[in-house]
Amino acid sequence: MATVINWDKPRKIHSPADHVEMYQSDSGVPGTYMPNMSDADIKAWKGKVVGSTTSSPQVEIRKDSMVIVVSLGGGYQYKKAYSRDRTVGINLHISMAGPTQLTFKEWDEMKVAVEEAKQKLADIAGGRG
Repeated sequence: MATVINWDKPRKIHSPADHVEMYQSDSGVPGTYMPNMSDADIKAWKGKVVGSTTSSPQVEIRKDSMVIVVSLGGGYQYKKAYSRDRTVGINLHISMAGPTQLTFKEWDEMKVAVEEAKQKLADIAGGRG
């Protein structure tokens, strides 16, 4: 299977203090979300296993401002609004800051990334049995 997900944590390009100072919201509240990574890392498909010690681990895939949570259906946790018990049976959760635009190549990569995440979760589940 082709792989598109980079499972390594992206390197920060600013110190946390410098990053907060550089990016503030219109109301002056520090900490407005801006990715603290290189442009290349922002545009890459990044993956992270979350909840690997729970009965229902998930993979979070990120690219630009898009987050795709992949679950095998046992429930997932995303922010405070989506708990594992309220998301049983859901396999994909897609969140983003607003509209997104994808090329057909990126669309195809997204499908490969989701399949790659499903395989990672299947491997984790297989290792438990």
